[in-house]
Amino acid sequence: MESNVSIRDYLGVRRSLDGQSLGELEAQILDIVWDLEPPVTSTQVFKIMYPRRELSYSTIMLTMAKLSRKGILTQKRTGDKKTDPFVYIPNISRTEMGLRLMQEVSKKVLGKPLQEAVRTIIADSSDLTEADLKRIEAAITKALK
Repeated sequence: MESNVSIRDYLGVRRSLDGQSLGELEAQILDIVWDLEPPVTSTQVFKIMYPRRELSYSTIMLTMAKLSRKGILTQKRTGDKKTDPFVYIPNISRTEMGLRLMQEVSKKVLGKPLQEAVRTIIADSSDLTEADLKRIEAAITKALK
């Protein structure tokens, strides 16, 4: 029975970005958005994505709208008409997303906050001084705020 709980916890890591999940396509689109200069259009993302994965334009457009509903992207219309296209701006940086994911993995898998986990891992396998470890821990704490 206990193994089922741990499996559920590991699956929870994927769902734990403030109660949201990122699917594979969402992550790929977000990666493209981060690489482009904001604001970004779904057409720009489609042109980059299509050679990698032959998806329809509407799939890209709907997925970007979904990322907006999740609060990961901000969606703004380029004009006043309902037919005017949207542009998208990321609300979270690649680094911030990485830190959030690592924090959740650390909590779920190692059972402790990222700062403590990094300290334990580094202290056990490196020649860093106590002062070095404290600086690393402080930097992680600052980045997560």
